[in-house]
Amino acid sequence: MPKLLITDLDNTLYDWVSYFSQSFEVLIDSIVELTGIEKNKLLQDFKKIHQKYNSSERPFAALEVNSIIEYFGTSDKNILEKKLGHAFGKFSKKRKETLMLYNGVAETLAKLRTQGIKVVGHTESYEVNAVYRAKKLGLDQYLNHLYTIGSHSSSHPDQFKPMIDPSDADWVVKLPETERKPNPKLILNICKKEGISPSNTYYIGDSIVKDMSMANAAGVNSIWAKYGKDYQSNNWKLLVSITHWSDDDVRIEEDLKTMYAKEKPMFEVSSFSELQNIIKP
Repeated sequence: MPKLLITDLDNTLYDWVSYFSQSFEVLIDSIVELTGIEKNKLLQDFKKIHQKYNSSERPFAALEVNSIIEYFGTSDKNILEKKLGHAFGKFSKKRKETLMLYNGVAETLAKLRTQGIKVVGHTESYEVNAVYRAKKLGLDQYLNHLYTIGSHSSSHPDQFKPMIDPSDADWVVKLPETERKPNPKLILNICKKEGISPSNTYYIGDSIVKDMSMANAAGVNSIWAKYGKDYQSNNWKLLVSITHWSDDDVRIEEDLKTMYAKEKPMFEVSSFSELQNIIKP
């Protein structure tokens, strides 16, 4: 019988927390050095933009930050992009250094594919960010499809720039904003689209509360990527300071933690490579 692996992306295939927090801090520090704007003020202003768009990963959010607009005396994104060019360059350099697949991910995905196991990616990140990272890491050569939340806007100064390359339209499956974890129907819809039964489907993710509870409720084989929590606390602390989460979001998250406190995955792995011992052709 054909089998399907649905893999989460952030902190399952790569360390999103460490990559983004380090890259973002370099950006912030560069802007502070350039403008003299107080760092905490900048973080607060970035948080407002992130909450406006319901996303903490807004590559060009700096072009909409009030304190930056006031400092340069313009809201023209093209002008601001040039003014902040050095800071954006520092961000890109740090991203290149820190955004990488966990050890064994590429090899494991390649082996599963050669064994005839279908592999797709699933993430709650918006398509403009998820597709960029996936292609940058070469995941498009392993994933049959990438399921991601459709983007409605971008802070990019070129307002006519498409969210993703048109050539990726068939590979990317855009999910509506409402299709978020831990919704088991989401998993069942993916199984249906890929033509694989839930009993022959495996879902791997780093969150017990959202990933494992969802997979268990959908009746697929749940695999907890427990290594996804191995990041430094100071990196997480920075992300919390700029999170797009509202107070209501925090309360919902706490309720979910209470609700699924005793949730158990069918399997757990200490590295992505261990999937080879679980999913057999």
